[in-house]
Amino acid sequence: MICLFLAVAGAQSAYPAPPPAAPTALSLAVDAIAGKNYTAALKLLTPIAESGNVAAQINLGNLYMKGLGTEQDYAQALRWYQRAADREERLAMSKVGVLHYYGLGVPRNPREAVYWFERAAEKGDPSAQATLGTLYAQGEDGIKHDPARAYYWYTRAREGGDMEAETGRKTLEEELTPGQRDEAARLLSEAHKRIAEQEEREFEAATAKIQVPAVAIDSPQVEGDAKKKSKASRRRKKSKADEAVKTGKPEAQPQIAPAPLTSG
Repeated sequence: MICLFLAVAGAQSAYPAPPPAAPTALSLAVDAIAGKNYTAALKLLTPIAESGNVAAQINLGNLYMKGLGTEQDYAQALRWYQRAADREERLAMSKVGVLHYYGLGVPRNPREAVYWFERAAEKGDPSAQATLGTLYAQGEDGIKHDPARAYYWYTRAREGGDMEAETGRKTLEEELTPGQRDEAARLLSEAHKRIAEQEEREFEAATAKIQVPAVAIDSPQVEGDAKKKSKASRRRKKSKADEAVKTGKPEAQPQIAPAPLTSG
């Protein structure tokens, strides 16, 4: 038995391991960026981005933004970030906001920047949330000075893991009026409720894919099964009664346990 097991084990190990999966063009582009071969990365990323791949669009935007593997071109960076932002990618939304705020590749428009920062922030981007905290705290460039909203966004950024947002949050905490504190608390409460509801919807959508639909009690299927069981039970009882008639033995009756004796 031992020799046979070793022979089988040896035969199994003789089979070659399956070849590793071929790298995708996107993974090759990422490797090229890691190796600082930006020209190759640009060449690899362009057709993937054109096909609609969001990750490729953001990485291509980064190359144009920083002038890596090509001349620095903010208009091209905005083009690729915008395409990814239109697909609801929060990082790309934040990048579009930065370009609009500083007027890179597009006329400067702080209000348009706030629009994109808000969209990215609502999707949970901590960087956009912290940026909004600063913009509302400063109240410059046509952006309303709103300490309550600034505190709200700083808090959201801190909850999202942006540790630097805590500095701005603590500074504002000492300056808020009671009314502003109440407003910030209201905004946070509403945000937490929206987030919880969204998480619940996502959980229900995920579990719905694996749940077996329950059959209603009064459905035709259950009703039919009940009738079949009832008929089968009647047939069994009739069969026992017929057998009792043939043999002369009475049909067995259900046994009832005697009641316990009581004193008195």
